[in-house]
Amino acid sequence: MGQEQKYMRYISVYEKDQDILNAIDEIYLDGIGFGLDPTYSKGNIYHSWQQPRTKFDLEPQTPDTKKADCRKLPLKDNSEISIVFDPPFLFRNRKAVNNDRICGRFSYFKTFDDLKKMYSESLIEFHRILQDYGILVFKCQDMSDGKFYDTHCWIIQKAKDIGFEIKDIFILVKKNKIIPKAKTQSCSRKVHSYYLVFQRDSRLG
Repeated sequence: MGQEQKYMRYISVYEKDQDILNAIDEIYLDGIGFGLDPTYSKGNIYHSWQQPRTKFDLEPQTPDTKKADCRKLPLKDNSEISIVFDPPFLFRNRKAVNNDRICGRFSYFKTFDDLKKMYSESLIEFHRILQDYGILVFKCQDMSDGKFYDTHCWIIQKAKDIGFEIKDIFILVKKNKIIPKAKTQSCSRKVHSYYLVFQRDSRLG
Protein backbone atom coordinates (compact mmCIF):
# COMPACT_ATOMS: atom_id res chain seq x y z
CA MET A 1 0.00 0.00 0.00
CA GLY A 2 1.17 3.50 -0.75
CA GLN A 3 2.00 6.06 1.90
CA GLU A 4 -1.04 7.87 3.29
CA GLN A 5 -1.61 11.32 1.78
CA LYS A 6 -2.01 14.23 4.21
CA TYR A 7 -3.64 17.59 3.63
CA MET A 8 -1.56 20.77 3.93
CA ARG A 9 -2.77 21.96 7.35
CA TYR A 10 -1.19 25.42 7.45
CA ILE A 11 -2.08 28.40 5.27
CA SER A 12 -0.26 31.70 4.68
CA VAL A 13 -2.79 34.17 6.14
CA TYR A 14 -3.99 34.33 9.77
CA GLU A 15 -5.60 36.80 12.16
CA LYS A 16 -3.56 35.81 15.24
CA ASP A 17 0.21 35.93 15.82
CA GLN A 18 0.02 32.68 17.76
CA ASP A 19 -1.44 30.79 14.79
CA ILE A 20 1.44 31.93 12.59
CA LEU A 21 4.07 31.09 15.20
CA ASN A 22 2.53 27.65 15.62
CA ALA A 23 2.55 27.04 11.85
CA ILE A 24 6.20 28.08 11.56
CA ASP A 25 7.13 25.95 14.57
CA GLU A 26 5.46 22.87 13.13
CA ILE A 27 6.77 23.30 9.58
CA TYR A 28 10.34 24.43 10.26
CA LEU A 29 11.20 23.46 13.86
CA ASP A 30 9.43 20.12 14.28
CA GLY A 31 7.37 21.53 17.14
CA ILE A 32 10.23 22.24 19.56
CA GLY A 33 9.37 25.94 19.95
CA PHE A 34 11.53 29.02 19.57
CA GLY A 35 14.87 29.53 21.25
CA LEU A 36 15.41 33.29 21.38
CA ASP A 37 13.44 36.53 21.30
CA PRO A 38 15.91 39.47 21.43
CA THR A 39 13.20 42.21 21.58
CA TYR A 40 10.68 40.49 23.83
CA SER A 41 8.89 43.54 25.34
CA LYS A 42 5.78 42.08 27.07
CA GLY A 43 5.59 39.05 24.80
CA ASN A 44 2.21 40.00 23.38
CA ILE A 45 2.74 38.05 20.16
CA TYR A 46 2.90 34.80 22.15
CA HIS A 47 -0.11 35.37 24.42
CA SER A 48 -0.95 31.88 25.76
CA TRP A 49 1.26 30.13 23.20
CA GLN A 50 4.57 28.66 24.37
CA GLN A 51 7.26 31.18 25.29
CA PRO A 52 10.77 31.41 23.78
CA ARG A 53 13.43 29.80 25.94
CA THR A 54 15.61 32.96 26.11
CA LYS A 55 14.36 36.57 26.23
CA PHE A 56 16.21 39.87 25.90
CA ASP A 57 15.16 43.51 25.63
CA LEU A 58 16.75 46.95 25.97
CA GLU A 59 14.27 47.73 28.73
CA PRO A 60 13.07 44.41 30.24
CA GLN A 61 9.39 44.42 31.21
CA THR A 62 9.09 40.91 32.63
CA PRO A 63 11.11 39.24 35.43
CA ASP A 64 12.51 36.55 33.11
CA THR A 65 13.72 38.98 30.43
CA LYS A 66 17.41 39.92 30.48
CA LYS A 67 18.75 43.34 29.50
CA ALA A 68 20.64 43.46 26.19
CA ASP A 69 20.76 45.22 22.83
CA CYS A 70 19.63 42.89 20.04
CA ARG A 71 22.57 44.13 17.95
CA LYS A 72 25.11 42.93 20.52
CA LEU A 73 23.84 39.94 22.43
CA PRO A 74 25.80 38.07 25.14
CA LEU A 75 25.59 34.78 23.24
CA LYS A 76 28.19 32.57 21.58
CA ASP A 77 28.59 32.12 17.84
CA ASN A 78 26.28 29.50 16.31
CA SER A 79 24.57 28.90 19.66
CA GLU A 80 20.88 29.24 18.71
CA ILE A 81 18.54 27.14 16.58
CA SER A 82 15.83 29.75 16.12
CA ILE A 83 15.07 33.45 16.66
CA VAL A 84 11.83 35.45 16.65
CA PHE A 85 12.45 39.16 15.93
CA ASP A 86 9.62 41.68 16.38
CA PRO A 87 11.22 45.16 16.25
CA PRO A 88 9.53 48.57 15.97
CA PHE A 89 8.45 49.38 12.39
CA LEU A 90 7.29 53.02 12.63
CA PHE A 91 9.39 56.09 11.86
CA ARG A 92 8.59 59.77 12.06
CA ASN A 93 10.97 62.73 12.28
CA ARG A 94 8.31 65.29 13.25
CA LYS A 95 5.54 65.86 15.70
CA ALA A 96 2.33 64.11 14.66
CA VAL A 97 -0.18 66.56 13.21
CA ASN A 98 -2.99 64.12 12.46
CA ASN A 99 -3.81 62.78 15.93
CA ASP A 100 -1.65 59.72 15.29
CA ARG A 101 -2.22 57.42 18.27
CA ILE A 102 -0.07 54.66 16.77
CA CYS A 103 3.25 56.45 17.30
CA GLY A 104 2.04 57.34 20.77
CA ARG A 105 1.54 53.69 21.66
CA PHE A 106 4.63 52.11 20.10
CA SER A 107 8.36 52.76 19.89
CA TYR A 108 9.46 54.29 16.63
CA PHE A 109 12.50 55.49 14.68
CA LYS A 110 13.11 59.05 13.54
CA THR A 111 13.89 58.13 9.94
CA PHE A 112 13.70 55.19 7.53
CA ASP A 113 17.50 55.18 7.45
CA ASP A 114 17.57 54.74 11.24
CA LEU A 115 15.22 51.77 10.89
CA LYS A 116 17.33 50.19 8.14
CA LYS A 117 20.52 50.64 10.16
CA MET A 118 19.05 48.91 13.21
CA TYR A 119 17.56 46.09 11.12
CA SER A 120 20.81 45.56 9.22
CA GLU A 121 22.97 45.43 12.37
CA SER A 122 20.49 43.05 13.98
CA LEU A 123 20.51 40.71 10.97
CA ILE A 124 24.31 40.57 11.10
CA GLU A 125 24.18 39.69 14.80
CA PHE A 126 21.53 37.02 14.25
CA HIS A 127 23.63 35.47 11.48
CA ARG A 128 26.50 35.22 13.97
CA ILE A 129 24.36 33.64 16.69
CA LEU A 130 22.34 31.16 14.62
CA GLN A 131 23.55 27.71 13.78
CA ASP A 132 23.87 26.91 10.11
CA TYR A 133 20.37 26.23 8.75
CA GLY A 134 18.89 27.85 11.84
CA ILE A 135 15.59 29.69 11.48
CA LEU A 136 15.02 33.45 11.82
CA VAL A 137 11.42 34.70 11.99
CA PHE A 138 11.26 38.45 11.26
CA LYS A 139 7.95 40.21 11.92
CA CYS A 140 7.66 43.49 10.01
CA GLN A 141 5.20 45.92 8.50
CA ASP A 142 5.44 48.33 5.59
CA MET A 143 5.18 51.98 6.55
CA SER A 144 3.05 54.69 4.97
CA ASP A 145 3.57 58.29 6.07
CA GLY A 146 2.89 60.53 3.11
CA LYS A 147 4.24 57.79 0.83
CA PHE A 148 4.66 54.04 0.74
CA TYR A 149 7.83 52.36 2.04
CA ASP A 150 8.28 48.72 1.01
CA THR A 151 10.12 47.71 4.17
CA HIS A 152 9.58 43.96 3.79
CA CYS A 153 11.20 43.97 0.33
CA TRP A 154 14.25 45.78 1.70
CA ILE A 155 14.53 43.31 4.60
CA ILE A 156 14.41 40.30 2.28
CA GLN A 157 17.19 41.67 0.07
CA LYS A 158 19.36 42.73 3.01
CA ALA A 159 18.96 39.33 4.67
CA LYS A 160 19.98 37.62 1.43
CA ASP A 161 23.07 39.84 1.21
CA ILE A 162 24.07 38.86 4.76
CA GLY A 163 23.64 35.12 4.23
CA PHE A 164 20.01 34.18 4.79
CA GLU A 165 17.65 32.37 2.45
CA ILE A 166 13.98 33.36 2.42
CA LYS A 167 11.97 30.21 3.04
CA ASP A 168 8.41 31.42 3.58
CA ILE A 169 6.10 34.41 4.08
CA PHE A 170 3.07 34.55 6.35
CA ILE A 171 0.63 37.45 6.53
CA LEU A 172 -1.08 38.63 9.71
CA VAL A 173 -4.30 40.57 9.10
CA LYS A 174 -5.61 42.80 11.89
CA LYS A 175 -9.15 43.99 11.24
CA ASN A 176 -9.19 46.21 14.33
CA LYS A 177 -6.17 48.33 13.39
CA ILE A 178 -6.13 51.95 14.56
CA ILE A 179 -6.95 54.19 11.59
CA PRO A 180 -5.21 57.58 11.91
CA LYS A 181 -6.82 60.79 10.76
CA ALA A 182 -5.43 62.46 7.63
CA LYS A 183 -6.45 65.35 5.38
CA THR A 184 -5.43 63.42 2.26
CA GLN A 185 -4.63 59.77 1.52
CA SER A 186 -1.73 58.98 -0.80
CA CYS A 187 -1.68 55.18 -0.44
CA SER A 188 -3.60 52.35 1.20
CA ARG A 189 -3.74 52.08 4.98
CA LYS A 190 -1.83 48.96 5.95
CA VAL A 191 -3.77 46.49 8.12
CA HIS A 192 -1.41 43.55 7.70
CA SER A 193 2.04 42.54 8.91
CA TYR A 194 4.51 40.04 7.50
CA TYR A 195 6.20 37.13 9.17
CA LEU A 196 9.30 36.50 7.04
CA VAL A 197 10.91 33.10 7.59
CA PHE A 198 14.65 32.97 6.85
CA GLN A 199 17.18 30.17 7.11
CA ARG A 200 20.84 30.80 7.83
CA ASP A 201 23.09 29.34 5.15
CA SER A 202 26.83 29.96 5.46
CA ARG A 203 27.23 29.26 1.75
CA LEU A 204 25.27 32.44 0.90
CA GLY A 205 27.17 35.03 2.87
